[in-house]
Amino acid sequence: MKMKRLTCGIPCFVPLFPGNIDSLLFCFSTFPHENVNVGSHLEKLVIDKCKSKSLKLDEALGLFSSMISVTPLPSISAFNYLLGVVSKMKDYSIVVSMFQQMMGFKQIQPDIRTMTTLMNCFCNLKRVDLGFSVFAMIVKLGLPPDPYTMNALLLGLCNEGKVNDAVELFKKITENGYPCSEHSCGIIIKGLCKSGNLLYAVDMLNEMNASERLKPDVVCYSTIIDGFCKEGCMDKALIICQDMLDRSIKPDVVTFNCLIHGLCGIGQWNKAKILLADMINRGIPPDVRTFSTLVSYLCKDGEIQKAIYLFKLMNQRGIRPDVVTGTMIIHALCKSGDWGRATNFFQSMINSGILPGVVTFNSMIDILCKEGNMGKAFDIFELMTCKGVKPNVITYNSLIQGYFHSGGWKEATTLFNRMMSDGVHPNVLSFNYLINGLCKKKRAKQAITMLGLMIRRDLKPDLFTYNSLIHGFCNSGRWAEATSLFHKMMNEGVNPDVVTFNSIINALCKEKRTEEAIAMLGLMIRRDLKPDLFTYNSLIHGFCNAGQWAEATSLFHKMMNEGINPDVISFNCLINALCKGKRTEEAIAMLELMIQRDLKPEIVTFNSLIHGLCSSGQWAEAISLCSRMMNDRVLPDVVTFNSLINALCKEKRIEAAITMLEIMIQSDLKPDTLTFRSLIHGSCHSGQWAEATSLLSKMVDQNIVPDVVTFNIVLSAVIKQGKMAKAYEVLKLMNQKDVKPDEITNRILVRMYCLEGEMDKAKDVFDSMAIQGFAPGLGAYTMLINGYVKQNRKDEALRLAEEIQQKGLTLDKAIENMLGGLTRL
Repeated sequence: MKMKRLTCGIPCFVPLFPGNIDSLLFCFSTFPHENVNVGSHLEKLVIDKCKSKSLKLDEALGLFSSMISVTPLPSISAFNYLLGVVSKMKDYSIVVSMFQQMMGFKQIQPDIRTMTTLMNCFCNLKRVDLGFSVFAMIVKLGLPPDPYTMNALLLGLCNEGKVNDAVELFKKITENGYPCSEHSCGIIIKGLCKSGNLLYAVDMLNEMNASERLKPDVVCYSTIIDGFCKEGCMDKALIICQDMLDRSIKPDVVTFNCLIHGLCGIGQWNKAKILLADMINRGIPPDVRTFSTLVSYLCKDGEIQKAIYLFKLMNQRGIRPDVVTGTMIIHALCKSGDWGRATNFFQSMINSGILPGVVTFNSMIDILCKEGNMGKAFDIFELMTCKGVKPNVITYNSLIQGYFHSGGWKEATTLFNRMMSDGVHPNVLSFNYLINGLCKKKRAKQAITMLGLMIRRDLKPDLFTYNSLIHGFCNSGRWAEATSLFHKMMNEGVNPDVVTFNSIINALCKEKRTEEAIAMLGLMIRRDLKPDLFTYNSLIHGFCNAGQWAEATSLFHKMMNEGINPDVISFNCLINALCKGKRTEEAIAMLELMIQRDLKPEIVTFNSLIHGLCSSGQWAEAISLCSRMMNDRVLPDVVTFNSLINALCKEKRIEAAITMLEIMIQSDLKPDTLTFRSLIHGSCHSGQWAEATSLLSKMVDQNIVPDVVTFNIVLSAVIKQGKMAKAYEVLKLMNQKDVKPDEITNRILVRMYCLEGEMDKAKDVFDSMAIQGFAPGLGAYTMLINGYVKQNRKDEALRLAEEIQQKGLTLDKAIENMLGGLTRL
């Protein structure tokens, strides 16, 4: 059949080598088209080397240099072999350069194979326009194109995404009688499938089946089947497969791999197994991809043992598993928490000669870090470097994050420095992990240093970076620096989110700067950010702490009106604030609302209410609420009992308070200093000093060290009763327990010695108060003056009176009368 010239437009030729298309065409037109076969030893050497498939690039270039240096030159066939080998190495630019040098010799006359190789190189260099220019040369020179020639152009267009142009070219090839093959059809079908035009690919398949000239082969069918499988259209994929079988076209391993992968992808594991059995029955052995697909989906379904069995089966069948297959199993084992088996499997991979790549090592390290097993993770890291696998930024990021999570901030910063010294460039995530970790450890200064380094390395801090720093400053009580960073991030175009505002609002509320917190809330709303539960809880807590319970209640109702449901924390804050404000009725109403909203009050809730009721003198209501609490299966704690005991003691119901103490002990709750202090104070206030000293001894017996307040209460009580011997016992115990006297203790001692007439001892204690930094009050002066007057020690009394006046203290009438009496003597 006479071939017609293609009518499609020829793109402009932009050569990759000196000269132009016209000069090349002129050279070709002067060559006689006859084969030259010198039969030289070099030609045979070149052809043998090319056929051996062991030729390296340097050796090929050396042979080429020798070929163009000998006389006579080897045949074009030898050159074609060499060009073909270098082209298969994907060194396409070198092939073009070699072709340019060949054109410098008149004896070399390229044939269709030479030109097809050149055209193929241009197409692989994404210069299909130059490929068309070479085709124009082929036509002009009268060289007969073969299917390979046309396929190069079709493949070049498809590779550049010009599938429509490839389809149009294919039509012109068939219409004008240019040679093409089933492979040509396969190229078009693959291009259509890759671009998502599956229906057009099916149409082309049908046209081929209807044609007498070109019949689709297994590659054409497998390509379309793969396309449908990737889209999850398994029904259509199976219909195409059945059509292939009906036409007696035998499926190959690629066909089955596509179908198995597709079925596994939609969770039809049982059908995939049936297909696998059919594949084996047909005598088609599974390959690495078959096993890898099955292993992948078994791992995803948690069938790790079956996946390991398949991995071993691969080895038994002589199919060498690849790194990807092993990595999937390791990742699945680590994810399931079975890092011990993961480590063993990892080691078995290495032992069997499968060197894990960086992805495998990273999977192991990442999971171990998440498990908190930093020792094992670092061992894997060291093994990785020993095996010559270079850690990347993902490796270091996993370890840095892991160290911070396990509290090893020093190790994390050391690793970061090692990372940079090893030439691995940290990314934004690396700095974020470091900054966040340092902020959580309240090392804000180092975190700011890291921020500076991050900016110097041309890495832009993101929202997470600023949120970490702001939260870190807020947690350290440095809300001013946090606010400064807040304005800096906005100036740099990083928009704050709810987390940013929450950190600052919470910090301001903790500082009782509620007005500024409300202003920040307003800014938050103006920026179209909706406050969340944490926002309102921070504000409510802040107002409650500032004693502004009315504003807190108003915010509480505003929160509910905006559709944000309060939680237990919200109610606890309000109930506590209302109780402190002695608004116990409103607090009880808030408790009932809490229960209505299906929120279960906790021990903190009841403790706030019980303490509030006790502080308001409503101890009976407090005891009733305690019973209700226990009925609701909320067990009272030490705080609960302390509130009740303290309230009963204030009511001088000491026996009831002692009974409550016994119940507390029976409930396996250990009384603390506050418990005994309340009981001792209550006993002393009721005049039961013997009970008070007994309780003090009991307290010491239970290894609870009384504080100075408790000792002062007992001392004051026994001295009032004139039990000086008992007072000395208390002082001795106080000294044994290494409890240092405070200002109140010293005043009590002054009074005690004055009552005993031990004025010198009283004066020593009085003088020591100034040395200890305590300012003796008018009461201490009065007691001393009174003691001196009783002993008729006029001079000491008058000196003390003069001191009182020098210090600007006002003498009361009783002292004036005493002193007046002394001056008359």
